[in-house]
Amino acid sequence: MRRGVDASRLRKGMGPMSRIHFVLCCALLLTVAGIISNGTALAQVSAGDLRPAQLLAQAKSWGYQLQNLDPDELAAVPYDVIVIDYSRTGSDDQALTATEVNRLKRKPDGSRRIVLAYLSIGEAETYRYYWRWYWGWFFGLLAPSWRGPQNREWRGNYGVRYWMDDWQKIIFKGENSYLDRIIKNGFDGVYLDKVDEFADMTTRNPDARSQMIAFVSALAVHARALKPGFLIVPQNGEELLADNDYRAVIDGAGKEDLLFGESKDNRPNDPQSIDANVRLLQLLTHAGKPVFAVEYLDSPDKIAAARKRLLGYGFIPYFADRALEHMRIGDLPDRRREE
Repeated sequence: MRRGVDASRLRKGMGPMSRIHFVLCCALLLTVAGIISNGTALAQVSAGDLRPAQLLAQAKSWGYQLQNLDPDELAAVPYDVIVIDYSRTGSDDQALTATEVNRLKRKPDGSRRIVLAYLSIGEAETYRYYWRWYWGWFFGLLAPSWRGPQNREWRGNYGVRYWMDDWQKIIFKGENSYLDRIIKNGFDGVYLDKVDEFADMTTRNPDARSQMIAFVSALAVHARALKPGFLIVPQNGEELLADNDYRAVIDGAGKEDLLFGESKDNRPNDPQSIDANVRLLQLLTHAGKPVFAVEYLDSPDKIAAARKRLLGYGFIPYFADRALEHMRIGDLPDRRREE
């Protein structure tokens, strides 16, 4: 049986210089151990997931698709952020599962991706689970009081009086609401469309603007109570960004047709309108929150020019077909899909 060394005898046998060397060696060993330990901890932090809001703020690329969703194809895209419908077809029975959404949260290189679910809060869509077939009959006489006029450009979509409690119950207040279903299926956040409905409703309701801000804020509070860190990213309605409280409650913003297509597809927008919108959107970027800009363009020359301008504004560009039937890899359309 081996005997251990008597440390007390060892210390007694040390001279002054030996004791100094011993102390210095111990200190050196402890320092090295600390560096290794801290280095390991830092490596674990850098390898681990950041909070969703931090990941969103660090994003350099994004993609956008609402129709014909194929989880296998989506998993292969390289983007830092993707915006998709929560369902393959828009119907609840074809909703993506939590397992499928979780898979989409990893890019092909294994790094984390943010996955946002599209949610229209300013229009009702006839193909959604909440729609009743008779709401469109007899000139809307059987429709709920929150239903407004049909969108002439997108038939089957109806403006809504979003300040009414029954509509808000469908979106987030009611049991098993639209938002609750999205959260349950594992999405990182929502991409809120038709926030700009307040502009159409202002003539009928002078409080439409403030009520949209209140609607988005209440939705955010509900979502984050269920899932802390849940992301809120509204699309369009940038006039609301002048409100400090509104900017505080959202994590970023989306913007369609900033440079082209405001009045007609591919037509350049009025320079004064662009400048005004850029100033509002930059209120977010100056606060460290991202702006995701989508232009519906096919021309390589227009796309190249638009990309340069959008990056110059500090925005994250994406280029798409307006139907959003597939997600482009790169800026240019995939001609093979059109053949």
